[in-house]
Amino acid sequence: MKFLLNIGVMFLLLLSGQSIAKSDQIPVEDFFKNPEFSGLQLSPNGKYVAVLSPVNTRRNIVIMETNNLTKVKPITGFKEQDVGSFFWANDQDIVFTLDSDGNEAFSIYTINTTKRKPKVVKLVGAIVDSSGIRSAATVHTLPDDPDHIIVQYNGRRVVSPDLYKVPLDSKWSERGERNGKMDMIARNPGDVQSWILDHNGAVRGAYSIKGLTGKFLYKEANEEEFRVIKEFNVDDENITPLGFAFDNKTMYVSSNVGRDKGALYTYDPVKDKLGELIFAHDEVDVAGLMMSRKQKKLLGVSYFYEYPEVAYFDKDFATLMTSLEGAFKGKRVAITSMSEDEKLNIVYVSNDNDPGVYYLFNKGNNSLKPLVPTMQWLDPEKMSSMKPIKFTSRDGLTIHGYLTIPKGAKGKVPLIVNPHGGPYGIRDFWGFNPEHQFFASRGYATVQVNFRGSGGYGLAFQKAGYGGKWGAEMQNDLTDAVNYLVKEGIADPDKVCIYGASYGGYATMAGLTFTPDVYKCGINYVGVTDVALLFESMPKHWEPQKELMKTRIGDPDDEALMKRMSPLAHVDKIKAPLMIVQGARDPRVVKKHATDLRDALEDRGIELSDDEWIMKKNEGHGFRKEENRLELYTKIEKFLEKHLK
Repeated sequence: MKFLLNIGVMFLLLLSGQSIAKSDQIPVEDFFKNPEFSGLQLSPNGKYVAVLSPVNTRRNIVIMETNNLTKVKPITGFKEQDVGSFFWANDQDIVFTLDSDGNEAFSIYTINTTKRKPKVVKLVGAIVDSSGIRSAATVHTLPDDPDHIIVQYNGRRVVSPDLYKVPLDSKWSERGERNGKMDMIARNPGDVQSWILDHNGAVRGAYSIKGLTGKFLYKEANEEEFRVIKEFNVDDENITPLGFAFDNKTMYVSSNVGRDKGALYTYDPVKDKLGELIFAHDEVDVAGLMMSRKQKKLLGVSYFYEYPEVAYFDKDFATLMTSLEGAFKGKRVAITSMSEDEKLNIVYVSNDNDPGVYYLFNKGNNSLKPLVPTMQWLDPEKMSSMKPIKFTSRDGLTIHGYLTIPKGAKGKVPLIVNPHGGPYGIRDFWGFNPEHQFFASRGYATVQVNFRGSGGYGLAFQKAGYGGKWGAEMQNDLTDAVNYLVKEGIADPDKVCIYGASYGGYATMAGLTFTPDVYKCGINYVGVTDVALLFESMPKHWEPQKELMKTRIGDPDDEALMKRMSPLAHVDKIKAPLMIVQGARDPRVVKKHATDLRDALEDRGIELSDDEWIMKKNEGHGFRKEENRLELYTKIEKFLEKHLK
C-alpha cells in the first residue's frame, strides 16, 4: 500500500505543479536516488504502461492501466539487483534483463503480467567462470510472432555469439545450464561479432572481424549460406547497416565512403552498391533512424550536433512533432513508445535543467495528458543551464564540449573537468545531467570536452586520437579547455579539479601526473592506471577487438610506450589530493588498476582515508546500486568542499 500511495502522491503533485523541495541546499539523495518513474513503454494494445520504479530501493517493473493510472501493479520485487532493459513481447508478457553485481553477465527473464501473482521465469542464463563471461541479449522482438524472441548468446563459445529463437513459454535449466527449447538459427563460424536481421526476423547479414580485417556477409531470406560481399579495414571508411527498409531488400546505412562524416544512404546489399544520399550533416555523423512499422516507411533521422536534432522525411509526422513541440515551448520532445496501431504514444518532455515528464498522446482524438514525472522532487527553476562551447586546440583542431555554470554565478568559479569514458566512438551530449546539476548546486562549474578520439564528429577527428595519444594530445585537449575557460573569465585557475570514469578516470590520473600544476584535486572512478594491464586483463569476449585496440591505443608490447602512457608509472609527480572509486567486480577495468595505484601511493607515504578510497564488492564498471551511489556522492561532496572551495 505504501508504494501505491507514493505513486498517487507523486501524480497529484505533478498535476498541481507543487514542489517538494524545502531547502536551499538540495540534498545529495535528490540527485542520485533512483528516479520515481523511468523507461515507460506501452503494451502493443495500448491498454497498459510498464515503467521502472523503485520497489525495495531497486528499479523494478510496475504496470498501470492507461485509462486509470491509479490502478498500479508492481510485478517484480527484486531486492538485490535493478531490472535492466525490458520490453513488451506481447500484450501479456514482458521480457527483461538482470545483471549480476556488475560483472556484465546479463540473463534474460520473462513474466506474465496477467497472473494474480506474476512469476519470473529465466529464459537464458548468464554464466561467469574461468572461461569468461557468457551473456545474453535480445536482438529481435518478433512482433509478428508474439510467442518467441530472438536472442544473441555466446554460451557455446565466449568469443562467438550465436543466434537462437527462444519460446516465451520455455525455461532455463540451472543444472544443465541450458534452455532445451532454444533453437539455434545462426551458428557462428568463429569470427562473427554481430548479426543483421530483417523486419521478419530472418537472419540476413553478419559482421566478422579477424585482426583488422572485417567482412560483411549477406544472404537472401531463402538462402542457407552467407557470401562475403565486402571486405574492409575495420578502422577505415566503411558502411554501417542501420536496418532494412520494409521491402526487406533495400538497406539503410550510415556511410563515410568518400567522405569524412557518416551520412544516411540507401544500399543494395546484393550489388554492394550505395544508392540515394538521404541526409548528411557537415559537422557530425548521422545514424538514428525513425521508422513507422504500421506505415512501413522511414519517418526521419535523428542526429546530434550541439543539440539533439531531427530531419523529417514524412510531412504528417513532421506536422505532428511540430505541434507537440509547440505545446512545450523551450523543451525537447520525443516519442519514446507507441502502441501497435500507433494511435497511443508516450511523449517524453525534458530539457537540460529538467529531468523530464512523461505524457500520453492519443493521436485518434488529439489529446495529451500527463502520466508521471521522472524526478518530481527537483525544481527546474533551481537547476542550471548546459551550454555548448567550442574552442581551438593548441594544434588547430576545433574541439566541442558543454559547460554547466552554477545558476546566478558571477565572476570566476571553481571548475570540474569531467572527461567522458570510452574513449573512441563515445561523446558527450546536451541534456539533463544529475552529476553536473549536483556540482552546480554546490557552486562548481563543469565542463565536458569531446576531445580528439571522440565519436560523432567524423572519421578524421576520431583517428586524431589514435596511436599513443592517451596522456598526450588527447590530454592536451582537456588542458586547452581549462585554459580557454580561464581566458574567458569563467574558471578560477587556482580551483580546478578533474573527475571522470573509465577512460575519464584514466584522464583524471593523466591530468594529475602529466599536468600536476593544472589541478587541485582529482577523482578517479573505475579508471585505467596501467595501460598494459588493460590489454592483459580484458574480458575474453573482447579478444576479437584486440588488434583494433592496439591500433587505437598503442602496442602493449611497446614497453616504453606503455610506461609513458600509464599514470601508475608516474605516481611520484602527483601533487594534488586524490580520491579512488572502484567496483570489485569490474570486468573492463579490473580492481588491480585501483589497488596498484593505492599501493604505489602508500609506498610514497600517502594513505587514503575511508572517504578517499571506495571499493565496493557488489559493483562493477560504475555504481548501480542506490545506496552505493548515495555514499559515493556524499563523499565526493566532502572531498570537493575540502579541496576546491
